[in-house]
Amino acid sequence: MRLLNKTQMNFAYGMGAAVVIIGALMKITHFSAGFLTGNLMLTIGLVTEAVIFALSAFDPPAEEYAWEEVYPELAGGKSGGPKDTKSPKALMSEKIDDMIKKAQLDQSVVNGLTQSIKDFEASAKAGANNAGELAKINKEFADNANKLTTQMESLAKNLESLNNVYGGVLNAMNKK
Repeated sequence: MRLLNKTQMNFAYGMGAAVVIIGALMKITHFSAGFLTGNLMLTIGLVTEAVIFALSAFDPPAEEYAWEEVYPELAGGKSGGPKDTKSPKALMSEKIDDMIKKAQLDQSVVNGLTQSIKDFEASAKAGANNAGELAKINKEFADNANKLTTQMESLAKNLESLNNVYGGVLNAMNKK
């Protein structure tokens, strides 16, 4: 005896859970919207869920399938054909062999793949060495840039002093 259909039960489960979650959030954040408080929302949601669980007790049990008719091994029987007498490993091996044949993988393709992987490994190792050298070069460049900045500041001060001296000389010449 089903009181609500599956769609209605799913809707009720979802809405009840949503109210519980919103109520928990309101309770955690101490938020209230008028008379709607976290306690009230939690209570409404949990009572809704309890009613839904009570209603689901009246649902008829799920249909049992006779899997042993499809898979006789489950009932201790044997499968129908001679192919089924092979072990799972043998069946898997056959499937892998078929896949290799369909993909047209022969020894030369596998050897080429192996060589490509080795070349990639060598390239990665060489790149790691180059990365260390690049880091060293970058550090030297940064040090040189810092030295250049210091020298440029010194040059700017010297030019400023020189301009002041020339400015003084020009002023003295203009007063004569």
